[in-house]
Amino acid sequence: MYRVVTKAMVMQNGVRRRQIDLGPWQPHEASARRWADYLEATGHYDTVTVQSNGQSSESSSQGHTGAEEDLFLEAGN
Repeated sequence: MYRVVTKAMVMQNGVRRRQIDLGPWQPHEASARRWADYLEATGHYDTVTVQSNGQSSESSSQGHTGAEEDLFLEAGN
């Protein structure tokens, strides 16, 4: 399963703070990457990444280990 994680600095009550949005889980990496490309193109986010929970066989069936993509990013980092 994959999801798109966006990070941006926002003003809230006169204070700048980091806003992290964890998108919904999607079964296919390709779909999550398309959303990430779209969201990155909007220019509204500082960082747009695709996160994996390590429960997809899509990358292993294609011969990829997915080690780089399977790093689980914790909210707040």
